Amino acid sequence: MKELEETFEMWEQVSDNLAYRFTQRYFGKDSEYYWIADEIGGTIEVGDYFFSLDDMIQFTRHKYTKDKMFEYYDYALERGMRNDTPINIKNWKLINKR
Repeated sequence: MKELEETFEMWEQVSDNLAYRFTQRYFGKDSEYYWIADEIGGTIEVGDYFFSLDDMIQFTRHKYTKDKMFEYYDYALERGMRNDTPINIKNWKLINKR
């Protein structure tokens, strides 16, 4: 059981490190974030924006620029407000190569 707890602690550290690097990259060096409901590895709030851990991984992995990241965010938010499912982050970038 101790090994499992250590694994959870490592996962939380890695998740928090990713969130830190993500916010530094896309929101600047002085940006602050917090985990919603203190659930490390779930969703962060930064500057009135919300990002899941998977979103942070995908934006970083697919090398989104700050402008493209916010363009996708607005697109996904608009689709969600219409109860429509947006294209995922990877495929949206492939379609919108301008």
